[in-house]
Amino acid sequence: MTTELANTSGQSISVIDGLALQARALRLSINVNMWQLARVFTEAKELVPHGEWEQWLKDNADVSVRTAQDMMAAYKRFGDNPQFDGLGQAKTFKLLPLPAGTEEKFMEEHDVAAMSTREVQEAVKKVRDEAQAEIDRERKARLEAERRAEEAENRPPVIPDELTDELRASKETIEQQKIEVQRLAELGNEALAEQRRLSKENADLQREVRERDEMLTEQQEDLSRAQQELLNVQSAIAKGDAERVPADQLTADAFASAVRAFIGTVARMPHMRMVFSTMSLSEKQEYSVLLETVEKWAEDSRKALETTYVDGTVIYHE
Repeated sequence: MTTELANTSGQSISVIDGLALQARALRLSINVNMWQLARVFTEAKELVPHGEWEQWLKDNADVSVRTAQDMMAAYKRFGDNPQFDGLGQAKTFKLLPLPAGTEEKFMEEHDVAAMSTREVQEAVKKVRDEAQAEIDRERKARLEAERRAEEAENRPPVIPDELTDELRASKETIEQQKIEVQRLAELGNEALAEQRRLSKENADLQREVRERDEMLTEQQEDLSRAQQELLNVQSAIAKGDAERVPADQLTADAFASAVRAFIGTVARMPHMRMVFSTMSLSEKQEYSVLLETVEKWAEDSRKALETTYVDGTVIYHE
């Protein structure tokens, strides 16, 4: 097995033979040479033909596939950190379930070398339980914020009492003016001038009522948008890093959360026509430059999204 490997080049045979010799030598003192043996496994795994890995481990290191996997995982995670040297195989394996990013803090707070394997296992479990509890609290806060946002979205805006009273009084005045116009019309020609005056006053009042109705509608829309923007921001804050998405992995959920947070912040912009109409040209230009930046980002992101991988080649559009 160590001198003849199927479907490998001459160079690969030489390399794998060397790795096999290292594995047999290092296996004799695994606690001292665990990192070196894990490195050998990591390199050999790439060279051993498919389906022969388990037999290679048995012939050259007398370890199970599971043990080799744990050793390689520990090597990749802790091998470059001197804090983990000399802990031994059992304790090192017990450290593997630690949440990513908590390793150094754990080693600073615990004298792992002086602890028993069981004590290390219990301490790691406590850290995992605390991390999970924090995730659960953040997820609960996010769900509560989303629930409040949904309730606010379905709740009709509160109309100020003073606007309601003014609208009601204006409508009552219109009805009174109509009655008066009708009475004057019945008096004959001598009341025609007064009738025309009252008709014009009535028309002006009706226009004022329409304008008040439009103003009230706009205020209701602004109030609804303001409530939604506030709740979107609260929801985004509550989300925090509950899902703990790694910085180098932009998942669809993480992207959706970021888009909702961005839209929640600038959702009012398409409705700012009145504000923009009074801006100077230089102020508008600042908004325009920022919009061009967003549009360029969206265009580049779309191109990246359309990239395909065919026969080992990345195909993308310029």
